[in-house]
Amino acid sequence: MRLEKATLVIPPFRLRRLGQCYVQQQALRIDLASLEPDRYRIVVVQNFWVEDTNPDLDECLAGIFLARRRRDGDWEAAENWPVECRSIACIGLLDLADPAQPRLVPGPSC
Repeated sequence: MRLEKATLVIPPFRLRRLGQCYVQQQALRIDLASLEPDRYRIVVVQNFWVEDTNPDLDECLAGIFLARRRRDGDWEAAENWPVECRSIACIGLLDLADPAQPRLVPGPSC
């Protein structure tokens, strides 16, 4: 992952978890300009919105969900929104406390 000004760029990836392989075959570019200043978890989700025509049932389409901390201190979960996906793994933290200087903390620091 990397930041390009106000854009989070996530290269294609494969993530093995829960007995399956979650795949995103294209780079994802997420515009961060409209997000509220805060910290966000970068979460891989199983993407149910896109039609998966792959006959391999051990492979699923993946997407990314940016989870913000709620007022009660818990992190938001993709399952709480009507986006038809499920959380698989946190792959990094995005710090937008200062929108002029976004910071990316990749890895298991979630």
